[in-house]
Amino acid sequence: MDRTPHGALPQYREGLTPLGTGVWVWLQPNGDWGETNAGLVVGGDASLLVDTLWETRLAAGLLDAVGSRTPRSPLATVVNTHRDGDHWWGNAALPAEAEIWASAACAAEMAVEPPPSSLHRLACVARLGACLPGRAGDLPRYTDAMLRPFSFRGVRTRLPDRTFTGEHTLDAGGRAVRLIEVGPAHTAGDAIVHVPDAGVVFAGDILFAGSTPIVWHGPIAGWLAALDRLLACDAEVYVPGHGPLCGPTEVRALRGYWTWLVAAADAQHHRGRTATEALRELVRDPDFAPYRGWLAPERLAINVLARYRELAGEPPAATTAVARARLFGRVAATRRLLAD
Repeated sequence: MDRTPHGALPQYREGLTPLGTGVWVWLQPNGDWGETNAGLVVGGDASLLVDTLWETRLAAGLLDAVGSRTPRSPLATVVNTHRDGDHWWGNAALPAEAEIWASAACAAEMAVEPPPSSLHRLACVARLGACLPGRAGDLPRYTDAMLRPFSFRGVRTRLPDRTFTGEHTLDAGGRAVRLIEVGPAHTAGDAIVHVPDAGVVFAGDILFAGSTPIVWHGPIAGWLAALDRLLACDAEVYVPGHGPLCGPTEVRALRGYWTWLVAAADAQHHRGRTATEALRELVRDPDFAPYRGWLAPERLAINVLARYRELAGEPPAATTAVARARLFGRVAATRRLLAD
C-alpha cells in the first residue's frame, strides 16, 4: 500500500501479520479516523475474529485474508470489542453461521446507535460544505477529510447473537480466549480479548498507540482502571484499536496522557475557566508536548469537554449525528488552534 486511506505514508505494514502460532493481527495504518485493527485466533477446527472494521469493502478484504489462513478452521466466533461503527459495521459481511459476541452493555449501545445511513448523509453534507472559505468551512472540511475515504452507502448492520458480563471464556477450536469487560471507559461496554497461550491482548479502543484517544462515554477513571487491567494481563503483545503493535510501554504512555489531562483540566476548572478557555491553555501546556505528535491531537477538545461534563455531574455527550457534528466543530477549531 502506497498510502493510508487518509493519504499518509504508512508507518507499518497493512494486512495480516502473525503474532505467534495461529494468532494474527489485521493492521490498518496509521490508526487515524476509521483506520482500525482486527484480530484472528485460529484453533484446531475453528477460528475466532476480533472486530470487523467500518464498512463492507474493508470487511470483505479482511474476510478474504482470514479465509486464506483458516482452510481447516472455519470462522465460528466473532467478538465485537465496543459500539463504535468502525469496529463492527462489517458484521453483515460475516458468514451467517458465525456467532457474534459482545458485552451486554456494548450490545445495548449498538442497538440504539445511529445507523450507517446517518453517517452517509453527514458525509454528503460535509462534502458539499467543504468548499466554504475560511472558518465557515473548517467543520465540513474536517468532517469530509475524516469520512471521505470510506463508503457507508448501503451498509447494513448485524447485532451480536450472544452477550456476557464481567468475564467469559470462549473456546476457539480448543484454545481458551478470555473476554474481559473493562467498560465503561471509551464507551459504556468496552471489552478486551486475551489469548493467554499466545501472550496477546486485543485491546479494542481501550488502547490507542501513537494516536490520540477519544473518551465518548467515560468516566476517565474507568479508562485508567481499564489500562491497569490490560497491564495485569502481563501480555507480550498488545493490539490497539488504532495504531501499531505495542507493549506495556505504550499502555503506560496512554495512561500518562489521561493522568495529565485530568490534572490539567481540573486545574483550569478550579480557576473558573470554561472548557473553551481551558483548551486554549492546555494546547500551550509544556506537559502536552509529548502528545502533540500523536495522530489527531485536536481530539483533545472531545476529552476536555468530557472531563468538564464529569466535573459538572452531567451524563456523557449524546451519540446522535447532530451531537457528533457539534463535537467535530470543536475538534476542527482546536486543530486550527494547534496550527497557530
